[in-house]
Amino acid sequence: MKKKPQAMRKVAALLLGVAGCLPSAVQAEKERRSPLTNAPVIRKRVELRDKRFEIGVGMGVSIGQDFYNALLVTPKLAFHFTDWISIAAVAGYNVYPGWKSSFNDDLNNALPTEDATAAPSLKSPYRDEAQAGMNRIGYVFVGQAEFIPLSGKIAILSSLFTYFDFYILLGGGVVNLAAATTAKPVCVLPDASTSATDRVCHLPNQVFTTSQFTFTGGVGAHAFLGRWAALNLELHDFIYKNNASGRDVNGDKQADARDRGWTNNFVFSLNLQVFFPTTAKISR
Repeated sequence: MKKKPQAMRKVAALLLGVAGCLPSAVQAEKERRSPLTNAPVIRKRVELRDKRFEIGVGMGVSIGQDFYNALLVTPKLAFHFTDWISIAAVAGYNVYPGWKSSFNDDLNNALPTEDATAAPSLKSPYRDEAQAGMNRIGYVFVGQAEFIPLSGKIAILSSLFTYFDFYILLGGGVVNLAAATTAKPVCVLPDASTSATDRVCHLPNQVFTTSQFTFTGGVGAHAFLGRWAALNLELHDFIYKNNASGRDVNGDKQADARDRGWTNNFVFSLNLQVFFPTTAKISR
């Protein structure tokens, strides 16, 4: 009978010992740290954008313009705050103002030439009258923020490796709309005092020339030629109010600001960009 109390005392002492060791074991587990704790996901990474300027120039072309395409010289200056966010200033100057779209050519072929004997009730303008109301892009200047969610290294033909990034851009600025031609002045509707032999406009037009605010959004990418230079591709959508034809759009027999509407104007550009400082950082 005496052995039972002794066995119980041993069990109780063992439990007390285990209970006393548990806090020490928990504390030891907390103090044990993996060598990878708080380590970066990628070590020795080439940070091609972080705290770097980029500057360069290239060419851009408009896509899907109604009457006149634009061929733009496109300088760009940017600063990267981190490896994934930056701000940039982008400009474009139209160096080929006379580049007509295919639709413009089709329209010219369909419209009649000036004919003094034509009836004043003609529902379409003469060819030169239609041209006189059209406008084109003169220049654009925008500031934009760039967010870079994807970057890395790719292999070309399984042997040539290069760095790349893909980014989303959003911003705003100024677009200049210029007259497409100075061939003829703006005309007015005929009235009772107009003689049958006088040249008249059968529909009103008013060429829309101005510098106005534009929103912009789009996507871009860098293909690095080295650690200090890259090819930069961008697709912008410039969103602004316009009446590219200069004609009466809403049917009130007047060509004015009420005929303007929001338009999407896409421009694709390709630049050669140089980065400063020319030496990129290497992550730890």
